[in-house]
Amino acid sequence: MVPGTVVREHLIAFQALPVAREKHIPVADLQDILERLGAQNMAVADIPKLLREYIKASRAHGRKPPAPSNDVDIAATVERSRSLVQDLKPSEALSVLTARIAEENEAHARRLIPLLKEQAEVQRIVSDHTGRLAILEEIARIGGSDAALWGEIGDIQILLGNSQDALGAYHRARSAAMADQDERNISNSHERIGDVLVAQGDGAEALAAYQASLALRTALAQRDPANTEWQRDLSVSHNKIGDVLVAQGDGAGALAAYQASLALRTALAQRDPANTQWQRDLSVSHSKIGDVLVVQGDGAGALAAYQAGLDIARSLAQRDPANTEWQRDLSISHIKIGDILVAQGDGAGALAAYQAGLDIARSLARRDPANTEWQRDLSISHSKIGDILVAQGDGAGALAAYQASLALRTARAQRDPANTQWQRDLSVSHSKIGDVLVAQGDGAGALAAYQAGQDIARGLAQRDPANTEFQRDLSVSHNKIGDVLVSQGDGAGALAAHQAGLDIARSLAQRDPANTQWQRDLVVSNVNLSEVVKTGKRAYLERALQIVRDLYETNRLAPVDAWMLDDLTRRLNDFPDE
Repeated sequence: MVPGTVVREHLIAFQALPVAREKHIPVADLQDILERLGAQNMAVADIPKLLREYIKASRAHGRKPPAPSNDVDIAATVERSRSLVQDLKPSEALSVLTARIAEENEAHARRLIPLLKEQAEVQRIVSDHTGRLAILEEIARIGGSDAALWGEIGDIQILLGNSQDALGAYHRARSAAMADQDERNISNSHERIGDVLVAQGDGAEALAAYQASLALRTALAQRDPANTEWQRDLSVSHNKIGDVLVAQGDGAGALAAYQASLALRTALAQRDPANTQWQRDLSVSHSKIGDVLVVQGDGAGALAAYQAGLDIARSLAQRDPANTEWQRDLSISHIKIGDILVAQGDGAGALAAYQAGLDIARSLARRDPANTEWQRDLSISHSKIGDILVAQGDGAGALAAYQASLALRTARAQRDPANTQWQRDLSVSHSKIGDVLVAQGDGAGALAAYQAGQDIARGLAQRDPANTEFQRDLSVSHNKIGDVLVSQGDGAGALAAHQAGLDIARSLAQRDPANTQWQRDLVVSNVNLSEVVKTGKRAYLERALQIVRDLYETNRLAPVDAWMLDDLTRRLNDFPDE
């Protein structure tokens, strides 16, 4: 055995000691799960938390009475399995189930369903996603499928990074729900289908799916206003629609959707302040409203919204440090606060916020390396810290942070090429690395990085022309390539690149004049063209200055961009009349 492996095994065993004492459990009883955690490369520091979660889930499952059954043998096997799980012996429980399943034959396949469901539940407890998926698919194959089962299959496919397979599962879940005339499950299936379509870049079809879900949930909520579950479902639909509208550049429509969700969630949270799920929902709504206010140039409003969300997230995370969802919410809140502080010119405060988010994201990613969402969070945190280090002049540190982010994103993008979010993340990483290489004087390396990012951005923009985020990415990539070509003396190439960037920036700014980011992009594109065209230079600068003045006079010019007003005024004053 490799010496490093032996050391790791000893460290894992050592981490189990305090948990065993706390729970009054012999350390030997934890050996089964410790071996599984070690095989999954879980971080040694996270072992105590994982053990506590495992013990809690095992005991809860063990106490759960088996479903009523006329088959005495099957019921006895399920009961035996649960007893073993409660005794922290998942491998023995799986062996009992596997042996019993092997005794049955295809003629009695449906007798296997209770055993297979029990087997899948044990695999859930020990975080065996792949094994659980195989069992659920076997249940579906032998005729035990329903909307809930296909929904679970889709959820695991998402967790494993297989979006196309998840989409197929969700469609089957919707068909099963329609056959049962189960309106709530039909609405849930529409929502899940929309989630996959968003990830695949099909915004128009995703919006249609979310609207179909909203229509059903509105009817249900109106039918029984006292049903808090249906009220919450309705708030989720409003949020999902808001997310698509943000991507399509409809800031006003998105804000209205988010505010409708916030109103529902505020009412629920006030009805039962002790309900942690409703408190979390309220935090998410504040965060989403903050996102829209950022792009509308309302920095103060956005910071207030983010702070309200952070306060709730921190309270929940302190209440239950083992709850990974609440820890993730706290990480994201720190990141968003950092973004606002960057815009306000507070680099030190932003770095502290980003570092707090990174610490949580790293812990979560180590806890479950198969969880692609947590891996993405970690990549974002590295990228954000890279941004601050660039601003502070630490090129080497920034490059290391961006490369750490790129490595994570490359692995995810290769796992599921159909996932447009992961492809976009990869494009952004290439672009940021290009920025550092430009500052370090490596023009050739920067151009290669920018072109790698642009190839991805172009493919995404072509796949979903209505997605404004993809269109903006393509515009920015044109501008960055143009800048490098200028430095290399390729005037014609630079002019073509900057003109392509301006065309997209102008189209976006016309689509939503309230979006300050797009107005700023238009300023940058006009200034870029002023530096490469042979005639009409002054006209480009005048258009840029007018945009900046409009932003300033309407109090939408970010503090970090305040320099633009004086800079453009100076440029025009120094510029000879043409």
